[in-house]
Amino acid sequence: MTQPPELRSRIAGSLLGGALAEASTATSGRSFADATQLALYTVDGLTEALEWANDGVAADETACLWLAYLRWLRTQGEAPPSSAPAPPSRWLDQQEVMRQRRNPDPTNLSSLAGGQMGSRQRPLASADDGPGALQRSAPFGLLPNVPAAMMERLALDAAAITHGHPDAQHPSAVLAGLVHEIAIRKQPLPDAVRTVAAQAEALGAGSLATDLRALVTDTGSDDLEPPGQNASQTLCTAIRLALTTAHDDGAASFSALLTTAAASGESSRVAAALAGNIVGAVHGIDALPQGAIDTLEGADVVVEMASRLAASIGA
Repeated sequence: MTQPPELRSRIAGSLLGGALAEASTATSGRSFADATQLALYTVDGLTEALEWANDGVAADETACLWLAYLRWLRTQGEAPPSSAPAPPSRWLDQQEVMRQRRNPDPTNLSSLAGGQMGSRQRPLASADDGPGALQRSAPFGLLPNVPAAMMERLALDAAAITHGHPDAQHPSAVLAGLVHEIAIRKQPLPDAVRTVAAQAEALGAGSLATDLRALVTDTGSDDLEPPGQNASQTLCTAIRLALTTAHDDGAASFSALLTTAAASGESSRVAAALAGNIVGAVHGIDALPQGAIDTLEGADVVVEMASRLAASIGA
């Protein structure tokens, strides 16, 4: 019987799985876009906060994440006003693949370019319930030894940096919770979905909770949804894809996911990326096809960031 993958493998599998799935929706099949870029900047912000903590210095995790996202903004050829902080460059900023601008989420750009850090108390873009914050939230679930309430707070506060609508924030916390249940608590995917349905209910996202419970009993078609989804719909589409392509053989699961994602095209790239985050967290890096990794632009960057996060948490 195959042994479950260790945490280091699940971290790398989740991050690289998201990159591969996002890239599979592109015409070239080898280039990821802003979902993966921003997920890696979430990793970098968390890693910086953990580095400070490991040195015995308290750090504001949300501020570290804001500074990381401001550095991503700089790689996109944008700059916040002079009143905003100018964070020093880190290794990730120097990687050419992070400097590629590939249809970034407009609200992420506009909120970060405004120079103010959004929060749940001082919301920015309060009318946007899209998946711009959701797409960068899976890494929060990869942190071990973090109480569920703290992980939820981190994900909600990080989403609020750019997206003030609760319907953009709640799915971000639910995604983090799902990845945590899979990667840290090692729950089977259907059980993990049931767990986060209860989390969504507790957050006040009753409609999302209902949709999540329905996914476990009736996954329906494995086709990806058309564009124009909100964050909740995008999350449910990603989970449905992960469930419908599930197989005891991790390599078979991921191969099926990539096939479906590639057929869907770029309009479904965020849902595909999230499904890749989820399935990669389930099966670990060894389930990912080496041929696809070899052709993925920036695969070495993703692996390096996974390694840095794993090292910072002692995995």
